[in-house]
Amino acid sequence: MRWTLVIILAFIILLAGYTVWPFYSLYRIASAVETRNSAALQELIDFPSLRVSMSQQIANAHLKLTGKSAETGEGTRSLESRVGAMVADALLAKIIFNPERLLDLLGKGLVSANQSPPSGLAAPFAANSLGSAWQIWLNSDYSGANFYVAVPVDRPFDQRFGIRLRVVDWDWKLSGLDLPESMSTDFAQELARTR
Repeated sequence: MRWTLVIILAFIILLAGYTVWPFYSLYRIASAVETRNSAALQELIDFPSLRVSMSQQIANAHLKLTGKSAETGEGTRSLESRVGAMVADALLAKIIFNPERLLDLLGKGLVSANQSPPSGLAAPFAANSLGSAWQIWLNSDYSGANFYVAVPVDRPFDQRFGIRLRVVDWDWKLSGLDLPESMSTDFAQELARTR
């Protein structure tokens, strides 16, 4: 009886730790962004996954902006869509692999280096974006090795960022960032200027 109780208690403690783990990593990322600690932030990001996640969104926004379709009649990606994704990927490389611009994107919501902070849109890791632990928990989706949360918690859904964390090398890392439509359009416009 005593060993059964110990096993059940150990299981409950492990389950509680596993449940809290992604929230802890989310707050570690927010802390690194807030203190502008690029070295700590780089440890908490899965760069290849983040880049793929954002480049497809920007390419789709660019196609929408130019009035072109992302799909051909047979359901395969068109040449324009692939070229747009490659150019978006090059634009993202300038942002993601530049520590200052990455901190500006995550902490201030800035798309380009010469942009002023957006008025109606917050950043995914701004000081007020995460809200309380209870609000984050209510806005999250947690399944196995994937964690998703929409922030800022006090904004309408179309103004929220989708933050995706995934377990990589035994740590929760930022693996995707779903942009609000207005920010995807800003990126597409930046893409059009650099093209």
